[in-house]
Amino acid sequence: MLRLRVISTAAALVFSAACATSSTTFVEQTATPMIEVEVPKVAADLSAADPFAAYWNASRPASFALIAQPMLPPRPDHATTDDIQVQAIHDGTRVAFRLRWHDAEPSEAGRLGEHSDAVALQFPVVNDRLPPVTMGAAGMPVHIFHWRAQYQRDAERGKPEIKDLYPNASIDMYAMDFKEAASGSTEEREQFNPGVALGNPQSYKKSGVDELLAEGFATSAVQAGHGSVARGEWKDGFWTVVITRPLVIEGASTLRPGASTSVAWAVWQGGLHEVGSRKCVAMNWVPLKVQ
Repeated sequence: MLRLRVISTAAALVFSAACATSSTTFVEQTATPMIEVEVPKVAADLSAADPFAAYWNASRPASFALIAQPMLPPRPDHATTDDIQVQAIHDGTRVAFRLRWHDAEPSEAGRLGEHSDAVALQFPVVNDRLPPVTMGAAGMPVHIFHWRAQYQRDAERGKPEIKDLYPNASIDMYAMDFKEAASGSTEEREQFNPGVALGNPQSYKKSGVDELLAEGFATSAVQAGHGSVARGEWKDGFWTVVITRPLVIEGASTLRPGASTSVAWAVWQGGLHEVGSRKCVAMNWVPLKVQ
């Protein structure tokens, strides 16, 4: 009990010092181990995702341990991400999460065989009966927000063309994407993209974050966006990613001030070949208290 009081006191002192420093300058605070995430209300516009805005000074960062995903093969051999730092705030309409973890180098999956760094937030759709934290179960869905460095790269610098992904392909395969037949129309080019023709949401331009609903392993389905936005920045061996979403999303997860809910997360290190079930996760729901 004494040790817990010391930790709490130290965290409060760090938090107070950070807030007292300046209301216009962001200060990176020291994260401390916690068992819940507190979500204070701020007088700020959270419609854009800003990892280093001064309003993050109002939120105390919490640290949570991660483990290598243990349930479904293929699994990581060991935990590549030991912990994640989490902050959260809301403005009465939207809620923003700031997620920070160590990664030796950024990975954006620009070529075949490469994978992207990524992070996901998961919420229960129904709060009074928590689903399994392992992506829910039949009749017990979860709502997931999945940011990938690859999606952000595509949005900022353009999605790779066929010639980027298949530099040695013969022109008779994807003729309209090569200089020998560069005059093809959009319709002619899309003959070689069946995903677009079939309406696969993964074939379209990404804004940085996907929304998904899932009811267990291998059931995740991309949903039409509900106004969520995200932005990440890699610096000095750390990714810092902000995901902001509406508090209330009809037909999906809902967060209300004063009401209890939960959250969980997962991290992928693309440079270490993590993709799909190869990831580091929280194996317990974390209480989320929206103030």
